[in-house]
Amino acid sequence: MSNLHIHDPRRVALIKSLTTKNRFYALVTEESGVKNADALETIPDDLMLGIAYPCLEDGLNDFAVIRTTFETLDYFDADDPLREEMMDIIDSARTNLVLRLKELRDKIKKNLAHFLGTDYAEFKQYVLDMMHRGYPRRNLDAMMKLNVFSSVAEAEGHTNAHDLSYNYEYALPLTYDELVHTEPHPFIVSLFEDVLFSVTDDANYQSKYLFDRNVFQKFIAVMFVNYATTDPMFYGINKADYGVSSDKEMDKTPLYTAIKKELVSIEHRLLSEGLIVGKREGAGTRSLEEAAEAMPSELLKEEVIMGHISSICSASRLLLRKADSETQRMAQVVLTDASKLVAELKTLGIISPFAVDPGIG
Repeated sequence: MSNLHIHDPRRVALIKSLTTKNRFYALVTEESGVKNADALETIPDDLMLGIAYPCLEDGLNDFAVIRTTFETLDYFDADDPLREEMMDIIDSARTNLVLRLKELRDKIKKNLAHFLGTDYAEFKQYVLDMMHRGYPRRNLDAMMKLNVFSSVAEAEGHTNAHDLSYNYEYALPLTYDELVHTEPHPFIVSLFEDVLFSVTDDANYQSKYLFDRNVFQKFIAVMFVNYATTDPMFYGINKADYGVSSDKEMDKTPLYTAIKKELVSIEHRLLSEGLIVGKREGAGTRSLEEAAEAMPSELLKEEVIMGHISSICSASRLLLRKADSETQRMAQVVLTDASKLVAELKTLGIISPFAVDPGIG
């Protein structure tokens, strides 16, 4: 089974949906005309899709817009008409999140998209652990280079926020016992359904605190577990994987070679086992803590850098809505320089070429 990919004529392409803004790795034929780094109106249902960096990470841009806008609201008077416009920005980013999550949920559910290098049984167990015994907020913030989990606890009046644990709580009416007896694949589907349910709940958009507590924490927790249960090969942090573009031959890079092998193997299992995803050998032997310690720091450093740049660009776009031309001009300067910074970071190999430039668009 491990050599099936060698004789498979298809190649790997990273494709983007113009409708949902999601990106997936896909096995494509020459006849399809689809090339690496292509943008399609929608993702066809006849492609075998893989989820790996940067597929989930793309959604962080929408979260950055929402959180930055909430923070900026505090600087405007209650009767300032720009507050209504800023809420429109939040609604727009929220719509993007809904589209992203619906597509992820649906394609995972239909076995059209698969997490690459990830053990689903381990993924499920780690989430259950985070529900039952929790995971230190201090560690989550440190691992993900954030200050979200502790700040939520502080907002709730806890003076020892760093010492508290975060427990994932389902918003959907599913009990812990029901989830324990759910098979790994439908469990992961239910997890994305739960995050989507929280994103669509109007009550979570009354303040930044409620958004962070009920929405953002959940998404970050899911990303954290995904990192912890994924083979680092699929993070795309190998320098040989950098420089991805439509006109560069990528088929022999470590990342694309691993993706093709994994996707062909998954497809073979689906055909031979009645759509049941098999368990990888040797998986499920680590604790969540051990898995977290093995997570590569390079990937998380990039998220920190891009998170800050996204926040700067989001704030600048808000300033573009101001009436005076000088403020608008300076905001455009910031956006332009942010794009130059992202391009330079990619050239230097500090961030991967997969990273979305938040200064454009």
